[in-house]
Amino acid sequence: MKAVVVQKEKNKTYVMTEKGEFKCLKNLQNVDIGETIELNENFVAFKPIAKILIAASILLALIFTIINFKSAEVYAYVYIDINPSIEVLIDKNGKIISANPINEDGKKILKNLSYKGLDITTFINQTVEESQKLGFLKEDDAVIITTVPIKNSPIINEQIQKAINNIKKINTNVQIETLKSNETQREEAKKEKVSPGRLIIWQKAKEEGIEIPKDKLNNSESFKELQQAYTKKIKEKEIEMKNFNPPNKEDEKNYDNKNKSSNSSEIKNKSNNEKIKGENSDNFSDFNQQKEDESENSSKKESTTKVESPYCNSKNADEEIKDGHNENQN
Repeated sequence: MKAVVVQKEKNKTYVMTEKGEFKCLKNLQNVDIGETIELNENFVAFKPIAKILIAASILLALIFTIINFKSAEVYAYVYIDINPSIEVLIDKNGKIISANPINEDGKKILKNLSYKGLDITTFINQTVEESQKLGFLKEDDAVIITTVPIKNSPIINEQIQKAINNIKKINTNVQIETLKSNETQREEAKKEKVSPGRLIIWQKAKEEGIEIPKDKLNNSESFKELQQAYTKKIKEKEIEMKNFNPPNKEDEKNYDNKNKSSNSSEIKNKSNNEKIKGENSDNFSDFNQQKEDESENSSKKESTTKVESPYCNSKNADEEIKDGHNENQN
C-alpha cells in the first residue's frame, strides 16, 4: 500500500494512505514530507479522535504554509559584491526572506549575521561592517549593489538608497556602485556561479578591451584588478572627452553671439530712431520754412498791389497835381 508523508516528529512519521487513512510509523528515517512511500504491516492506526486531531493540525499547517508563502513572495533579488558575494531575496516590504552566499567569503559573512526578517537597509550596513572587520573591505575599495526587480516595490529602492547614504556617511573613501539587472542576466550569472553585478562589470570591461576568464570572477584579486582597470579606462575616456569638448565653451560662445546680436539690434534700432527723429525734424523745419516763404510772398504781393494803385502812389499823385496846376496857368 502506498502512502504520502504529511508530518514528522522525533520518532514518529505520519502518513496518509491512498485510501485516505492516517497512519503513524515509528522509527522511519530518510523520508521527507510529501514523499510517497510503500507501507508494510508495522504501523499503528489512529483512533477516531486522533485521526480528527491529526487531520486538523495538518490542515492548519498547510494554511499557515500558504499564508507564509504568499507573504514571502520575492519582489527583488539584491546582490552585494565586496569580495564577499551575497544574494538576498526581498519581499514587498523590503524584508529579507533568505540570503545565500555566492562564494566562500560570502559564507564567512553570513555565518556571523542574523538576517532573516531584517530590512535590506540594515542588512547592507551589517554586511559592509562585517566585511571591514574581517578585512575584506579597505579604503578605496568598491561596494557593488545590484538589484534584479521582479515586481514593482518603491520601498525596496528607498531602503537601498538609504543604506548607500549611511555607508557614505561612515565610510567616505569607500566607492559605491549601483547596477540594475534583469532575470535573463541573473540566470546567466547563476550558470557561471557569479553575481549579476560581477557579470555586468565583466561584460562592460570586455567592451573596453579589458578581459579576464569568467572563472576568475569570484577570485577577489582578479576581479579587483578587472574593476580597477575598467574604472581607470572610463575616467581616461571622460578626461579625453572633456579636453576634446570643454564644458560650457559652446554655451559661452552662443551666449556671446547672442549678446553681440542683441547689442547690434539695439544700436540699429537706436540709429533708426535717430534717423526717424532727424527726418521728422527736417520735415518740421521744411514745414516752417514753407510757412515763412508763403508769408513773405503774401507780403510782397500786398506791397505790389499798393504800388500799382494810382491812389496810393504819392509820387504819381504829386505829378498829376503839378501837371494840373501848370495847365491852369497857361
